[in-house]
Amino acid sequence: MDHPHEPPRLPRPAGAVRAFWTRHPRLVDLVVAGSCWVWVFDDGAGGLRIPQPAEGAWWTVTTIVAATMLFRRSRPWWAVLAVTAGGALMTHHFVGVGLACALYALAAYRSTRAALLGSALAVAVLVASARLQNPGGNWQDLAIGYTLIAVVSILPGVNVRIRRRYLEALLDRTVQLAREKEQEARLAAARERTRIAHDLHDIVAHSLTVMVRLADGAAAVAQSDPQRAGSASERIAGIGRTAMVDMRRLLGVLRDGPDGGQELPAQDLETVVATFRTAGLPVSVGRQGAEPESPSLRNAVFRTVQEALTNALRYAENPQEVRIALDYRGDPIVVEVVDDGRGAGTAPSVGTRQGLLALRERISLYGGTVEAGPRPGYGWAVRVTLPQPEGAR
Repeated sequence: MDHPHEPPRLPRPAGAVRAFWTRHPRLVDLVVAGSCWVWVFDDGAGGLRIPQPAEGAWWTVTTIVAATMLFRRSRPWWAVLAVTAGGALMTHHFVGVGLACALYALAAYRSTRAALLGSALAVAVLVASARLQNPGGNWQDLAIGYTLIAVVSILPGVNVRIRRRYLEALLDRTVQLAREKEQEARLAAARERTRIAHDLHDIVAHSLTVMVRLADGAAAVAQSDPQRAGSASERIAGIGRTAMVDMRRLLGVLRDGPDGGQELPAQDLETVVATFRTAGLPVSVGRQGAEPESPSLRNAVFRTVQEALTNALRYAENPQEVRIALDYRGDPIVVEVVDDGRGAGTAPSVGTRQGLLALRERISLYGGTVEAGPRPGYGWAVRVTLPQPEGAR
C-alpha cells in the first residue's frame, strides 16, 4: 500500500508485445474469435473432428459463438450465454477457449460479481447438460474442469479491470490537479492585480488629494501671503517626490518576480500625519502600547490611517478635530480615526469613493474587520481591528 504522503506509484510500462496488442484491440478480438472457431475441430479425445457440410446446426452454432467474441468487450454477457448454450447443444467440444475468453471479458469489462454470476450459471448449465446427454459419464470431473477454467479466467480479468481503473483514476487526478493549478494561478493573478490596484490607489490617490488641497490653498493666498504660498508649493513638490519613490518601490517589487507578493515597506506614520496637518487637517494622535514588529501589520495600520485621513480631507466640512487612536495593547489591535466634520466640503471630483472598499479588502487579508460610518450628530468614524500574529500573542 502506498504511504499517504507519497505520490502514487505508476504501473510499469507495457512491454512491446502487450503494447502491440493494446494498440490493436480489434485484431485481438479476431484472434479470439478465430481460436473459438478452430476449437470446434477438437473431438474431445485429442484428435480432429471435421464437421460435414450437411451438419448445418454445427456450423450455425459455431458461427454464432465466434461472432459473439467480436463483441465480448461491449457485450460480454452475450459471449458467456452463447458459449454456454453452444456447449450444451454441441456436446461441449468448443467450450474450453470460448468459456475462458467470455468469462475473462465479463470480469475485465463488467465486475467481479458479474463474473462470478456468469461462472456459476455457465458451470451449472454445462454440467446439467452433460448429465442429461450422458447420465453415466463422469460429470464431477467435468464440473471441476469448468470451475478451474472459470477461476483461471476471472482472476486475470479482475486484475486487468483494477489496473485500468487505477490508471483512469491517475489520469483523472492529473487532470484535476492541472485544473486546480490553473485556477490557483488565476486566483493568484487576481489577488496580485487587486494588491497592485490598492497600492496604486494608496500612492496616487492619497498623494494627489493632499497636493490638490495644498495647491488650492497656495492659489488662495498667492496674492496676500506669497511666502505661505511658496511653502505650500515646496510641500507639494515634496509629496510628489515621495509618491515617485513609492511608485518606484512598487514597480521594483513587480520586476523582482519572487518578491511579487510582498507588501511595500512599512512607512512612517508621523510623516503622513504631518503631511495632512500641512494640508489644513487638525490631526491628533493617541497611542497605547508598543507598535507591532510585523512590517505588514504596521503597513496595514499606516494604510488605514492614510485612507481615513484622506477621506476626512476630502469630505469633512470644517472639522475642528480629527482624532487618531491606536491601541496596540491587546489582540486584536484597534485603529480608530474620528472627525467632527459636517459632511462633504470638497469637490465631488476629488474622490472615487472606492477607498473604503479597497481598505476592507486589504484588512480582510489579515483576518481583520473594518467599520465605517457617520457619527451621531456630526462627523465620520472609521474603526479597524487587526489580529496579532501567532508569535506576538
